[in-house]
Amino acid sequence: MKKHLLTLSLLVLSVFGLTSTVKAQPFCQAGFTYAVGTTNPNGSVTVFFNDSSFTAGSAPTYSWTFSDGQASTLENPTITFSSTGVYVACLTISSQVQGFVCTSTFCDSIYVNVLPPTCYAGFGWQQISPGVVAFSGMTQNNASWSWDFGDGSSATGNNPVHTYLTPGSYNACLTVVTTTGQTCSSCQTVLVTGASSCNALFTSNQVPGTTTFNFVNQSTATNNISQVWNFGDGSFDYSPNPSHTYANGGLYNVCLTIYDSLAGCSDTYCDSLYINTLPGCFATFGYQTAPSGTAFYGPAQGNVSWTWDFGDGSVATGQNVNHVYTTPGTYTACLTVVNGAGQTCTSCQVITITGSSSCGSNFAIYPDTLTPHTYIAYNLAFGTGPMTYVWSWGDGTSSNTAYPSHTYAGPGVYTICLTITDATGCTNTTCYQFSLLRITNAPITINVVNGTTGLNNTDLVSSLTVAPNPATDALTAQFNVSRETSVSFSISSVTGQNVYNSETVRYNAGSHSQRLDISNLTKGLYILQIISNGSVKHQKFVKQ
Repeated sequence: MKKHLLTLSLLVLSVFGLTSTVKAQPFCQAGFTYAVGTTNPNGSVTVFFNDSSFTAGSAPTYSWTFSDGQASTLENPTITFSSTGVYVACLTISSQVQGFVCTSTFCDSIYVNVLPPTCYAGFGWQQISPGVVAFSGMTQNNASWSWDFGDGSSATGNNPVHTYLTPGSYNACLTVVTTTGQTCSSCQTVLVTGASSCNALFTSNQVPGTTTFNFVNQSTATNNISQVWNFGDGSFDYSPNPSHTYANGGLYNVCLTIYDSLAGCSDTYCDSLYINTLPGCFATFGYQTAPSGTAFYGPAQGNVSWTWDFGDGSVATGQNVNHVYTTPGTYTACLTVVNGAGQTCTSCQVITITGSSSCGSNFAIYPDTLTPHTYIAYNLAFGTGPMTYVWSWGDGTSSNTAYPSHTYAGPGVYTICLTITDATGCTNTTCYQFSLLRITNAPITINVVNGTTGLNNTDLVSSLTVAPNPATDALTAQFNVSRETSVSFSISSVTGQNVYNSETVRYNAGSHSQRLDISNLTKGLYILQIISNGSVKHQKFVKQ
């Protein structure tokens, strides 16, 4: 069964009480294909049926009936007919869609080891752009093809392309004449949509101290829209700006689908939410060992205090701290945080200190603004002579090359570690936790490249924030630079299209702000990128 959850062009107008001359594509539609097997010794013939239905709702139930009295409730049944001949097969599907039952039936003639009619006028069609439909007539033994497109226009030839001036439902017919002079016709309903005017978008805000999220629908459409929220935990909502409470922690892919039946379009926007098992409290941290000590990085995410226990009897406070272990060995380091709602949670990691000062294993990961669902990891490791590499991807797999590529099956929060050993035996490990998110239903890939900018450049630009967010005509970027440097800005859509580039400006060390004119951008989600001498920072914002 093919389930088209995100690409329905039109809705059944009666569902939402709308009136229009445009007939819309239903929520579900039955269909099947079949293949005839070999003839059995007793003269019976086995036929294999394959479901090709689609539905916008739950997995359907199947009811097959055949003109010889047989029946089946399987999705893809195998039916044995007693003899050759012509039979009629019918498939009825039923699916739950937005609180009602959608039912569809499709019937077709089954030619079991007998030839179909000598005159055949069946055809296919496909909308290749808004209003433009390509038709394909069967050649077989046909000598001529005459088309009636249902809008007063006609054409000849077996593969015409026709432009409909108005979206709608049309009864297109084909009449053919065979090489022996026979004439026959067939008709189909052709659904034509116009240019999409829908743009789904939402933001979410977590209620402090709870697993409840308030969702704000920022979608746009030409006419009044209807919407379906899929919260990723099996729950749905049909109100414009819902609130939803998650029963358990974890990663949820939330999708908003909007429908504009009068304009004949739909659109879906998805984003990921991570909910810690302790509601609103998040304590997982990253670290990096270096000759000057081990650097620990605590998560912000609403936290107001950070308390570190380094596992060697030492403690510290602060979000990002540096600790020197005096003796090589294995230590269990723990971070306890308190968030703005007063909740407390703790996470721990085992850290190995080698005592060597001649190698390092740092890396940095950023979204690839040119390729959707892709991240770039800069390998910033250093050491003496040939080095070995072990990348631990946090999903139970690893790689043993300097510049591997790794694909995750789905979004998630992964602890990624790089361990290197150089020619002198120096070993060093760096681990960071990353939330790898996706906008659409696609796998996520990390491509590791050579970090030629060097270790120090990754901290050249820091603390990038944007305000306001969402923004309308202007966006202010606030950032810090560690030394005098040149800075430029670019903005990309979530699909990787570059839509804005600024001039390069020289800044002294310290905190700065830059106003960016975004009045010409269309509404939607964008990624701001700040670049300075190879140091790159990203920040997501919404243009409303």
